Amino acid sequence: MKYFLISILTTLLAINLHAQEILTGLSVNPAVKQAPLQDQKPFEQKLLKSSKLELPQAVSLPFFDDFKQAGIFPDTARWTNNEVFINSDFPLFPPSWGAATFDAIDSRGNIYGDANPLQFKADQLISRPIRLDTIFAPSVAALSPADSIYLSFYFQPQGIGNDPQSQDSLVLDFGYYTGNAVYSRVDSILVPVGIYEVDTIFPGDTLFSPCDFSWGIRILDTLYRDDMVMLPCDSIFIPETSWQRIWGVPGSTLQEFRAANDSQYFKQIFIPITDSIWFRSDFQLRFMNYASIASDNLQSWQSNCDYWNVDYIVLDRNRSRLDSTHQDVTFSQRAPSFLKEFRSMPFYQYSDDPVGALEGIFEMYISNLDNGNQTVQYTYEVFNDLGQIEFDYDAGSGDLEPYNVSGFSDYVNFAYPPVNGVYPPFGNRDSIYFDIKHYLQGDPELGLGDTMSFRQQFYNYYAYDDGTAEFGYGLTPAGAQLAYQFTLNRRDTLRAIDFYFNKTLTGANHQYFTLTIWNDLNGQPGDIIYTKGRRKPQFPDSLYQFYRVPLDEALPVQGTIYVGWIQDTPHNLNVGLDATNDVSHHIFYNTTGIWNRSSYKGALMIRPVLGKPPTNQADTKSTPIDLFRIAPNPSYDGHIRIKFLNYPGYTNEPGFVLPQPEELAQMRVVVYNLMGQRVYEAEYQPSIDLSYLHNGIYIVRLIDPVKGRDMSEKLRILK
Repeated sequence: MKYFLISILTTLLAINLHAQEILTGLSVNPAVKQAPLQDQKPFEQKLLKSSKLELPQAVSLPFFDDFKQAGIFPDTARWTNNEVFINSDFPLFPPSWGAATFDAIDSRGNIYGDANPLQFKADQLISRPIRLDTIFAPSVAALSPADSIYLSFYFQPQGIGNDPQSQDSLVLDFGYYTGNAVYSRVDSILVPVGIYEVDTIFPGDTLFSPCDFSWGIRILDTLYRDDMVMLPCDSIFIPETSWQRIWGVPGSTLQEFRAANDSQYFKQIFIPITDSIWFRSDFQLRFMNYASIASDNLQSWQSNCDYWNVDYIVLDRNRSRLDSTHQDVTFSQRAPSFLKEFRSMPFYQYSDDPVGALEGIFEMYISNLDNGNQTVQYTYEVFNDLGQIEFDYDAGSGDLEPYNVSGFSDYVNFAYPPVNGVYPPFGNRDSIYFDIKHYLQGDPELGLGDTMSFRQQFYNYYAYDDGTAEFGYGLTPAGAQLAYQFTLNRRDTLRAIDFYFNKTLTGANHQYFTLTIWNDLNGQPGDIIYTKGRRKPQFPDSLYQFYRVPLDEALPVQGTIYVGWIQDTPHNLNVGLDATNDVSHHIFYNTTGIWNRSSYKGALMIRPVLGKPPTNQADTKSTPIDLFRIAPNPSYDGHIRIKFLNYPGYTNEPGFVLPQPEELAQMRVVVYNLMGQRVYEAEYQPSIDLSYLHNGIYIVRLIDPVKGRDMSEKLRILK
């Protein structure tokens, strides 16, 4: 039986009999949950034609990935599937920021359907075919075992997550095509609704594919004669790969792993490729983990688990086992916040004491992966939400010793730079953001350097968390109380509480609780100043979207307040816990009549919402938005930009406008295919990458909660 905990709990055998804090994993990954649904297989394979064989394009040596990217899925230029999670949240001190995280969650963000307490195949990371038969530069030549080809990579069990158990494992397979084909997905055809000789197709109607009238699909949106609709046409098959196990390691805690590996956080593995069977044009790599979940007699514990992190994968020739360094200078860990404790706060609250809200210095983790010293320069710049620079810092140049000799740089200007300015006031706004961009510049002739960024958010709420949950937190028994401490810089008005609840595998945490707010009594919760009963966790189907519980009436607050709940049942409510920012001294729980501070390090994903009531469009002084446009449209590579327009009143020609930052900060973009399936959702960004979508017509919906409206435009992708 597996329990997803940071430390061992000795009272689990009688959960309902003993008062305690509970820490579990997540039964879904919300970021992955909102990923495109291109891998859906809604039709039985036996009913489909097999007229198309899709051959992934091969890549040549060198093969390299350090997973420094903005997206959450592996780069399709190197990898063929999207089961692992690319992130900088779960790895702890990786060779370079970003890693591929393996866990027990599939490409749709759910626990694998065959998950069990013993062992099951979980995530896979499968490469494109790699040309191990030939090199093409500096000249064309055949490859052979004499070329000394090595694969190297770094791995880490657990990271900032659950540790894989001894029956779990991380493995590596080599493979090549067998000559057979296996089913991959359904291809589609775009047709006008008018071919069905009707004016309107209503939700619930069934359209039959013109490719094969035995294929029918139920329509979810109203369609008109001039609309286009995507219908199934062919099944796509891909080459079958024969795999051979090359390497594997059993699960362990990170502490055990470091004790066995000279205190390293990541271990580098070297594998020579010497067997002539692999020297072919369709060689492939596959990393995979085997996982196991908690037994089903504790349903709320059945959650994500068994984390592995893999980073810095290199496959190239003319290498050896001594080739353990890399000509690279890089950042590690995530880019930091400049605020002392909060990750977000209302801007006018910050402006009341800007110096007190900011860190004096912060930590940076900079390393030289080479085998000799490298001279580098470190700088950072801070930009406002209009792209204008506000302040910067130049640490000058310094020599970095090799990481395998001295670890991260301890040069003070690099390791502990100052916050070299303050975010300037912008009137009495509650919402704005600043982008902090860090630069590392090494030898320009060698192309050495790195860039990393962090968005410092100032919205209408206080948040200790970074918006990503590594765990779920809860209490038991019934009557247990949770109070989260926040100290305001000035008097304000509390209007709502935002919660991020993790849905358990069986939904066992969909239980009643009483929203509660306390005042302060000598540094711990005092009298109750507000309650609202019979609330249940809600699980919005959106990317890390919080569930907002509004107060019945605005509550004046000042100084220190506590927000949380009193439980109506003994069930674990499983609120998100961000393990990267330890504010456990602000988390109080009461299960015996006495308030205690939490024993778990992290930040709960609970946010008090403050400030003025939302303004109506008629009250706002900002330029109104009448519509938006997508450019280019059609898109020939899947990349689009969103532009806002309005009609000034003296002309029929719309002009481009830029909404207020607080409005942009709350906008969301949702993309649907013509079958009504959501294929993309995220916070608004000016540029959006939809390159993974197939050719066809899509509906782009822009949701604007500030103005209480949404707008839609059609997008055509023609790649």
